[in-house]
Amino acid sequence: METDSKRDLELEGKSVRRLSEVVAELSDEAAKRFLAAYDEAYAKAVFEAVFLRESLLAKVGGAVRRDELIEVTSAYERWERRTRACVLDPSPHAEVSTSLDELQKGDASFAELAKARREATATQGKAARGLRRSGRKSKPRVGAAKGLDAKAA
Repeated sequence: METDSKRDLELEGKSVRRLSEVVAELSDEAAKRFLAAYDEAYAKAVFEAVFLRESLLAKVGGAVRRDELIEVTSAYERWERRTRACVLDPSPHAEVSTSLDELQKGDASFAELAKARREATATQGKAARGLRRSGRKSKPRVGAAKGLDAKAA
């Protein structure tokens, strides 16, 4: 397996990565969302990880959390890419997405997020329709004009 020499270590023939290094370049809010998704994915056995004695930086929500060593597999790398894309997504939908864990803990409201999603989708749809208009009137269809004249006669 190819590893990124800056971030990955070899341990017992496995490629591993520190969780602290994974979240280091994320903003406070993005790190918090990433860690919520991380806990959910670990619980579903998407990847394997072990606790380390060191703690993560305080920027991950203020709570003391242990650093972890993650086994880097193709499944983990796919999960990390998708999750990173979601937490770093600048689109309007980024603010209306959450994790199941956040919903179950009550950190997010399903009703409020559903309303915000509907509004974000409607706003995005209006913007897309506005971009498609060129300002020119469309040409009438040939058959449609004949049909109107025939009815008037």
